[in-house]
Amino acid sequence: MKKTLIALAAVAASSAALAQSSVTLFGIMDVNVRHTKTEANGTDVSLTEMAQDGTASSRLGFRGVEDLGGGMSASFWLEGALNPDTGTVGGLNFQRRSTVSLSGGFGEVRLGRDYTPTFWNHTVYDPFGTNGLGSSINMWGTVSGGYIATNVRSNNLISYFTPNMGGFQAQLTYGFKEVDTGTSASDYQGLRVVYAAGPLSVAFATASEGNVGAADSKRSNIGASYDFGFIKPMFNYTTAEDDTTGNEATNLMIGLTAPVGPGLIKASYTRTEAEPAGGAEVDGNQIAIGYEYGLSKRTALYGNFARISADAGLLAATEYKRRGFEIGVRHSF
Repeated sequence: MKKTLIALAAVAASSAALAQSSVTLFGIMDVNVRHTKTEANGTDVSLTEMAQDGTASSRLGFRGVEDLGGGMSASFWLEGALNPDTGTVGGLNFQRRSTVSLSGGFGEVRLGRDYTPTFWNHTVYDPFGTNGLGSSINMWGTVSGGYIATNVRSNNLISYFTPNMGGFQAQLTYGFKEVDTGTSASDYQGLRVVYAAGPLSVAFATASEGNVGAADSKRSNIGASYDFGFIKPMFNYTTAEDDTTGNEATNLMIGLTAPVGPGLIKASYTRTEAEPAGGAEVDGNQIAIGYEYGLSKRTALYGNFARISADAGLLAATEYKRRGFEIGVRHSF
């Protein structure tokens, strides 16, 4: 009888422990047929291909949380990229995200490889996020290397997220450089402050970033959106400066989403202006429109069209033009 009671107690204790922990497998598959025509560097290239990530980055991940009691919890997040058009793994080294964190009434402290504060405004306040032909980050490229996009992720980060205080929240992030000389992808110091309450969302972020093989840079961005129900306008604006060369750049995106039945219309205009130190300004524009039709909460069909026109030196050595469309399906699990 005594052994039976001990066994029952052990089972009960084990069940209680399991009830306080959870692990989730999740992912996204996003595949499309894409056609583009590009005019640059004296050549015209038309390409029809099976592509991916028209509305979301394909991924496979694991996340879990454990209740530590007293309002505290521990959690982990491992996420890697996929190439669903070929079936090959694009990053199951978990370079999309690899973090462990502690949370409580004090907020959250997170350690590992993660998204940077300056990245968030680009993906949150863009109808197309940071994916597909319509994304505003398509205007970040350059042949000179002087107008570097914000680091999407950084290694060796420690981040502190404050509790939500009446809609206000802040993120403070530091990346350990871990090299004696030169620049490092881990060399990052950034801050983001957000106000999100009701239909209004506004965020400001600023950072000093290290870039492997290039000079360090400083950048700041601000984004905002307001959901009227029938339409949701949004914008984001970025300024960047290369510490060594003095090259400067700005990126402005104005866009909107509008629900139509089970679907969502997306549209945006992006303008990038870059000014080399002592050189002439170059600029470029992109217009994009898309439609996403929800078959369910987890599955959607979509179509996007975009056109880019840019001066020589911004996206290519000569004047650059590209137009294209993509039609695809996204499924999340």
